[in-house]
Amino acid sequence: MSPHPILEAAVGTPNFAQIFGPVFWGFCVSLILCGVSVMQGFMYFTRYNDKLWIRLFAGGMITLDFISMALISQSMYYYMLPHFGSFAPLNAVTPELTVECLISAMLTFGSQMYFAYQLFIIRRAGILPKLANASVVILATFGLAGGIGCAVMMFMVPQEVFANRNPTFAILAGISKGFGAAADVIATIAMCLFLSAADTGVTGTSSRLRAIMHLFVNRGILVTLAQIGLLITFFATSNHLYWLAFHINTTKFYVITFFAMLNARDSIWSASGKVSRMAESTNHGVSGIRYPPREKQLDDYELDSPGFEKATIHVTTTSTTAAI
Repeated sequence: MSPHPILEAAVGTPNFAQIFGPVFWGFCVSLILCGVSVMQGFMYFTRYNDKLWIRLFAGGMITLDFISMALISQSMYYYMLPHFGSFAPLNAVTPELTVECLISAMLTFGSQMYFAYQLFIIRRAGILPKLANASVVILATFGLAGGIGCAVMMFMVPQEVFANRNPTFAILAGISKGFGAAADVIATIAMCLFLSAADTGVTGTSSRLRAIMHLFVNRGILVTLAQIGLLITFFATSNHLYWLAFHINTTKFYVITFFAMLNARDSIWSASGKVSRMAESTNHGVSGIRYPPREKQLDDYELDSPGFEKATIHVTTTSTTAAI
């Protein structure tokens, strides 16, 4: 009798390539994404001198990402090389993947909390902004709890993860990924709404806000699609290992987008400044109107950089204050 009846029922007479092929290609993608996160981290630490807690937070993110990649590599080695051609290793999940699952939950939560911090510093009057930020924190915390629960179940019943999946493990995984995706969706929508409310028509400020909104939207779409893809493959193809390929890459997207938000500040500042100068030049050529100095154009808008050197936008209106 086959030791993996579920896998055999899914693919008929399974072979090694059918079972581990998707995982191998997912592992190759994760190596590329790890290289991208290393490059992003190098760019950040060599270009910016942010507040100490932000630099420590970024250092923790990149360190955990390194550890995650090392644990994934060790697990791929164990499944594919010493036991090549055998399905015996699928009897249990490796301890390395168990620890990596915990690290994945921590990295996801850390990235979401930094996004919630960005949402928090956009101070806007009313109860809805507070509810939106609280919802993001609560949903992300539930996602973290689900991820920790998954790691605990993987440690307690390692033989019921790949084949003969434990129902409790499946429920906890659904909580982790479902609540994580919901937190990302709410955070992205709230950020765009708050930034839109802060736009008062000043050319330079408006172009910067639009660029920041595009960055947040792209980040939200990427990580949400990754979470949803993992959810779908985890439950719809439970007799395959497709979900594992999504799992080892989803965390990388959170790390990359975290550093992308930090590193995009100079490019946003530079690009929006060019747009502003082009608009002033065009308007001057058409109407002959001479514009006041840039400081006077901004009037009530202050470009500040408390901890985000030279690239923080502080926008003040009658109802909204945004410092990004």
